[in-house]
Amino acid sequence: MEAETGLRERFASERRRSAFFAALAGGGAGIIAADMWIAPQLGVAGGIVGGLLAYGIVFAYETLMWRRNHGA
Repeated sequence: MEAETGLRERFASERRRSAFFAALAGGGAGIIAADMWIAPQLGVAGGIVGGLLAYGIVFAYETLMWRRNHGA
């Protein structure tokens, strides 16, 4: 069980790191999309929304794959 705990801790840190990098990319894409296609005033808000959306998607996907392969 000790090895599984270590693996679980490494997975949790990697999941947060992956989600953070996805949030950075999603934030950049959200700023560009909101600024170009919606309104220039919504650039930063679009970046925040895009980043949160990307973070949530990656975090949920990583969690789902862990549970699918390793159980709850």
